[in-house]
Amino acid sequence: ARGAVNRAWSFHGRDHGARAVPGHLVYVSEGSRLACALPRHPAAIVTTADAAQGVPDPIAVAVADDPERAFYRLHAGLMSAGFYWTDAANQIDRTAQISDRAWIAPRNVILCPDCVIEPQATIGERVTLGTGVTVRAGAVIGAEGFEFKGAAMRQGRASRSTNVSDGVLAIPHAGSVWIGDRVEIQANSTVDRSIFGEPTRIGADTKIDNLVQVAHNVDIGQRTLIAAGVTIAGSAHIGDEVWIGPGAVISSGVTIGDGASVVIGTTVTRDVAAGTRVANDLKLYKLP
Repeated sequence: ARGAVNRAWSFHGRDHGARAVPGHLVYVSEGSRLACALPRHPAAIVTTADAAQGVPDPIAVAVADDPERAFYRLHAGLMSAGFYWTDAANQIDRTAQISDRAWIAPRNVILCPDCVIEPQATIGERVTLGTGVTVRAGAVIGAEGFEFKGAAMRQGRASRSTNVSDGVLAIPHAGSVWIGDRVEIQANSTVDRSIFGEPTRIGADTKIDNLVQVAHNVDIGQRTLIAAGVTIAGSAHIGDEVWIGPGAVISSGVTIGDGASVVIGTTVTRDVAAGTRVANDLKLYKLP
């Protein structure tokens, strides 16, 4: 390897560094994908010996026969070594109202004043709840997310990149969940913790209905309303004051701009501009 890993680096698990920013460590499985990664100035790249010849200084390089698997093995090892997180005692404000039938992880939980945790709710490790947050019955905050690497990830497309073909590789979630003031998460909803250092985040005064799935690395703004049965896939970005109707599905990596509206049952697979309304016919309407 050229260079050394240190805590100043962030990790990013997308092949070819498609969403990387300066300071990230990324993996690149094929030399042809370097063109996507290099303009984003990653701090380091895990790649093949052939592709490494095209990586300029001062970007650090680690060489592996299978960069994807090597990247995630490094991630798992650093997680075990405490790279991402330093364990701490829980900080639970005396005004928090916690049902005796709720479960709170024994460490790495922060509950600010006036939180309400109802029966059968679960608060996992590395979760911070701001002032006045309500977690209704059966909700799970800080769950291990759904991230596996294997042949099924190709989803029937030969062009989709994954080199993990022997079995299924589970990706541990080393990150956290941060929830702003006065957020309400209603019954049986789930918020997954992030994979890497940046938290899954929900902004102040956002309200989430029953049976909503918020996947790892999702970022939700302030005063957004998310109705029952919504699925928000990993790394989606939802702006401020967005309406997402019942049963909508937001695809991974999609951005929905401030003040947008997603109609009941809509599947969103591409970005939605601020102030627009999207329905299942995929027509965008500028809101008055």
